[in-house]
Amino acid sequence: MSVTQLTRYNGGKRDAIIAAAKKSKAIHEKAGAEAFRLGQIYTGPHAGQWVVSTRYPDWETYGKARQALASNAAFQKLMAEVDAMIEVVDRVLIVGVDL
Repeated sequence: MSVTQLTRYNGGKRDAIIAAAKKSKAIHEKAGAEAFRLGQIYTGPHAGQWVVSTRYPDWETYGKARQALASNAAFQKLMAEVDAMIEVVDRVLIVGVDL
């Protein structure tokens, strides 16, 4: 069963967010993510906000990735830069159901 982390952000300049997401994608994939996607919400009450989706194949890989990211100096520096330009407004974990 997959584990997907969805994080919703508010604010920021488009080019800077895309550049940061590209760097973050490489780091997450090296840590074990199967997929890393950035999108912008275009309709509804959260229009204009950004969403980052990171998918892992299982809880074990998710846990190992979180540990690796917590001790990765490049990732911590990048997150400090991201936190200075946008605000996290929501984060959820979704556990996939194998059908």
